[in-house]
Amino acid sequence: MLARQVAAPTRPLASPYRRHPTPGLLVALALAALPGAPFAQVGVPLTLAEAERLALTRSPQVAAQRALADAAREMASPAGSWPDPKLIAGFDNVPTEGADRWRLDRDPMTMTRVGLMQEFPAAEKLRYRAERASRDAARSDVATEVAALATRREVAVAWLARHYAERQSRAIAAQIDEARLQQSTTAALYGAGRASQAEVLAARTTTIELANRATEAALAGERARLALARHVGAGEADRPLAPPPDVLALTDAMGHLTDVARQPELRLAHAQEALLDTEADLARAGRLPDWSAELTYGIRKAEFGNMVSLMVRVDLPWSPGTRQDREHAAKLKERDAARAQREDLSRLRDAEVRQMLAEWEAMRAQAARTRDELVPLAVRRVEAALAAYRSGAGSLAAVLEARRAELDAHLAQIGFEQSAARAWAWLSTLLPREGA
Repeated sequence: MLARQVAAPTRPLASPYRRHPTPGLLVALALAALPGAPFAQVGVPLTLAEAERLALTRSPQVAAQRALADAAREMASPAGSWPDPKLIAGFDNVPTEGADRWRLDRDPMTMTRVGLMQEFPAAEKLRYRAERASRDAARSDVATEVAALATRREVAVAWLARHYAERQSRAIAAQIDEARLQQSTTAALYGAGRASQAEVLAARTTTIELANRATEAALAGERARLALARHVGAGEADRPLAPPPDVLALTDAMGHLTDVARQPELRLAHAQEALLDTEADLARAGRLPDWSAELTYGIRKAEFGNMVSLMVRVDLPWSPGTRQDREHAAKLKERDAARAQREDLSRLRDAEVRQMLAEWEAMRAQAARTRDELVPLAVRRVEAALAAYRSGAGSLAAVLEARRAELDAHLAQIGFEQSAARAWAWLSTLLPREGA
């Protein structure tokens, strides 16, 4: 650019946000131009909301939690029902000695016995077993919400990381164009004896440093793309990204996040506590005896006549103080532990939410301050350094330093916005999405 100041009319400074076709965009355009190209897969921008939706439909963890909830619901009805009856078949009073040993048709006491046996658990036990299955299903439902929110959070972080990496790449690419122009211009001026070798080396050094920063930004973008592909698939992750949501503003729903009791993780802890409460009731009901009835029909020789037998068996909780009461006390302790863990989680999450809100507010303020104040100052510094260099009162080193400071200001703005975006993503995935 400096050579053009000497040999050609002055060209306006290139903006660090000047858009350059990225390799991914060029590939997308080339594929879209082919007959029958999968334009819907490659050319259509991927929004954050669509990425979350795709991830939720393809998440094995979410599918596993849903299956567990369905399994618990399937168990609710059998848990509250009587067990299946049992078939009884056998032989009674078979001689083992004498002339009739092992004979089934000689001794009048020998008979073939068939019948049915039915167990009758206490009604209160059946009720608690069904309630336990229902509460286990409810807990699994909330666990599904927790898994879904974790998936949404990971997708949001990856999507936003890729977006800001691409912004960094574009800002660096614009500076690389200017640095290469400065390098060629300085080389030409050096050949004409109007620039020093130190200035040539400085311009070349700047180009190499920018290339390294571009490589770092590209690596960050590739890492984010791979993280996104894990959730939405490689084909979807290769699509260009749509404009991001406004991460510098919180919705009304996100403004009430300090009500941590609404969060699925706290609801999951509460569901676990309720499940243990039911298990404690079931253990207490162990004092109630179960009973069973057995009806059999004995078949003997015709001259002796057949027989019918009815047997009733009743459990005897012989020492509840050493067995059933101990089981009940153990379940009560487990419930108390779950209650204490829920309280600790509530305090922890309340502190995390308030800290994340404070971080989001700080990053948002720094991003706005950098955008509105620091970046304009850096641009003016470049203009002043260029003006001084053109007039012979300044050095090329000052111009290069000013451009480096301008890039740093733009990258700082992007970095603050990305930090705010990470806090925004964490906050936005604390509660289920409306209508989800």
